[in-house]
Amino acid sequence: MIIREFFINLSIFSFLVSLALFTRVFVIHRTFKYCHLFGGLYAGIIAAILMFFPNTYNAWIFDLRAAPFILSFVYFGRTAGWITTIFICVNIAYHFMGGNQWVLGEILFFGTALLFTVFKTYFKNLDPIKSVFLYMGGFIGVHIFLFTFFSSLKISIAFEITRLLCLSIGLLISIFLMEAYQKLYRLTQNLSKLNQSLEESKQELKETVHEQQGGIFKFKKENKGYIHTLCDGQFYSKCGVSPEQVVGKDLKTLDSSVIPSHLIPRLLEFYQQAWEGQEVTFELPWPNENTFIFISLRPIKREGKVVEVVGSAIDITERKKMEEELRTTKERLESFIRHNTDAIIIFDLEGHILQVNTAYEKMLGWSIHEIVGEKLPCVPEFLIDRSNVTIQKIISGESITTKLETVRQRKDGSLFEISLTLSPILDSKGNVIFLSAIYRDISERKQIEKELKQLHQQLKESEMKYRVLFEQSPDAVYLVELNEDRYPTRLLEVNPVGCKRFGYSREDLLSMPFSDIVPQNSTMLIKIIEKIREGKRSFTLQNEFVFKKTGKKINTEFSVRMFILNGKEVLLLISRDITERLKTETLLRKSEKLAVVGQLAAAIAHEVNNPLTAMKGFMQLLKLTENENNQRYIDIVLSEMERIKSITNEFITIAKPQAVKIQLNDLHMLLKQATALLQSQATINNIQFRTEFESAVPLITCERNQLKQVFINILKNAIEAMSIGGEVLIQVNKLDDHRVCIRFIDQGCGIPKERIPYLGEPFYSIKEKGIGLGLMICYKIVEAHQGKIVIESEMNKGTIVDVILPT
Repeated sequence: MIIREFFINLSIFSFLVSLALFTRVFVIHRTFKYCHLFGGLYAGIIAAILMFFPNTYNAWIFDLRAAPFILSFVYFGRTAGWITTIFICVNIAYHFMGGNQWVLGEILFFGTALLFTVFKTYFKNLDPIKSVFLYMGGFIGVHIFLFTFFSSLKISIAFEITRLLCLSIGLLISIFLMEAYQKLYRLTQNLSKLNQSLEESKQELKETVHEQQGGIFKFKKENKGYIHTLCDGQFYSKCGVSPEQVVGKDLKTLDSSVIPSHLIPRLLEFYQQAWEGQEVTFELPWPNENTFIFISLRPIKREGKVVEVVGSAIDITERKKMEEELRTTKERLESFIRHNTDAIIIFDLEGHILQVNTAYEKMLGWSIHEIVGEKLPCVPEFLIDRSNVTIQKIISGESITTKLETVRQRKDGSLFEISLTLSPILDSKGNVIFLSAIYRDISERKQIEKELKQLHQQLKESEMKYRVLFEQSPDAVYLVELNEDRYPTRLLEVNPVGCKRFGYSREDLLSMPFSDIVPQNSTMLIKIIEKIREGKRSFTLQNEFVFKKTGKKINTEFSVRMFILNGKEVLLLISRDITERLKTETLLRKSEKLAVVGQLAAAIAHEVNNPLTAMKGFMQLLKLTENENNQRYIDIVLSEMERIKSITNEFITIAKPQAVKIQLNDLHMLLKQATALLQSQATINNIQFRTEFESAVPLITCERNQLKQVFINILKNAIEAMSIGGEVLIQVNKLDDHRVCIRFIDQGCGIPKERIPYLGEPFYSIKEKGIGLGLMICYKIVEAHQGKIVIESEMNKGTIVDVILPT
């Protein structure tokens, strides 16, 4: 009875386990993330099912639920094991709630689950078969412990042996199924991967053969014919030959579009040599005369007998072209070396000459036969060490190509200058095997360079001189570009004086349009353009020029010259400030006038004094015989004669140089004496003199009488200008350490502004009875003392006369 029940349980257990394995193998092919959880769930279901088919032995009931419980922990882990434990405990509570042993059953499986968790933690790398027996022993041990110490029922040894035997058989069957599945699954997977890899390799090989640059074909001999068994590769595809046109076909029966008929006898000959065991290589024009292929035939032998021949074909058309180009290049290179005008030398790493060209013979004097094998005989002794260092640098790779200028020695011992280019000659691995040198005779060039250098130096010095003249010129110099209409467009160059006058920097002037620099309505610009358009290429103009930015007016003289520069018409303008020159010319005219006045004054004084003396004498005689009737007339005549004499004395003063006595004088004293002389005249005209002297005014060096005459003349003019009376203020101030100013301020009628510039000229007077000589004499005296007179005046308000003298 127990055996039948056991086999029922075992069959159900085996079926359920097999069902899971079948589903895994044939239904669920992929491994998903929560596979172990589903394993624990399925093991719990199996355990629950097995509890419905228990075994009975001596009134003890047992089943195989422990088998899925153990397998769940072993194969699916702790989480899955606990899921199975929960299923079992729930079913125990369901089946045995009314009995006395259900609590022990719950404790048994919960306790065993805790023990299995410890096993899984510390024996996680243990083999599954060993783990099963370890876990089974743990389960039996916990079962015996609980039912021995905590149950009133006594378990017989026979029951335990039976229980252990049944559990062991169930576990062994399940382990066998699980391990067989694992082995079979791995074997199946490996076999599948191997087949897939094989298919991929075959496909890859096929694709490789198809995609390779050349072409592969095979053939074997059958019935005295050569049958092709393979034909593939990009070479055939590019030529329009498909494998179907060749595979399975005899060489003799191939279509002429594949193999031209005239090539078949030659190919048969090569095929036969290969079938006899020879490795054959040959070139062939195919598929046309312009394309060349290289074919290699290699026999495949088995037991010393040729069973098949493998052939490869590659397109060598480009290689043939390259060979032809290399041959052509070689010929050109040899021709270049042979006919080059520079000497070309090829020598080994020790300096022994291997080859030279014809130019070397002509340049250095050695013949080819004399020089080959010699060790650089053209290098002078004093340059041997330096030459060896340069060669070693190229050999070691420090320098790729060296270019320098040096000297070499001819066969007759003379030295000459050369330009040397030294380069390495490399093999296919990049190693230096030879050296090449190119000599170019630069003796003539060096001589020309020397002459050019001297000429350049001279030009540089000349340019520097002209640049200094240009920069340091006191005149403004402008170089102006003209357009097609001969109108100025821009400045090409300007010197510092020109920049200063326009008020811009040189960079600003050269970047500005000409119309922004010079006003278009400028009189000077209009005159220059008119002269140019009249065809004049060199001329000079004078006019007043107004500068646009500063508004300053300058009397200028423009020297204009037109010429061609770099294919364009340009103007060279030299602008000279002639303001001082015009002043000088004015002064010169004044001087000439003064000279004429002096000469005229001397003549007049001489001519007037002679009759005046006689008249004065006769008038004095008449005075002795005077009577009351003519006394008044005689006094009037004598008074007028004295006036004429004073006038002639002033003429003489102008004409004759006076003896000057220069010494230190006190201005205060001189002004006091001058005012004292004119005090009576001032009182008559209701005029007062008031003086203001600054303290610490130094003494001045002067001729006191001349300076007193200046003060008297100025004060007389002030008195005569103040017809209604008033005050004349005299101020003495120290301007600086070297100058003092004597200022006369009157309250007279004033002088018109337009007449002030003409004051001091001979015979120019604004007074009704003046002769225009007094103020001129004042100017002359003050200028002789290296001073100056400055006059300011305003109509009906008065005049200020400043006499500035050096201390």
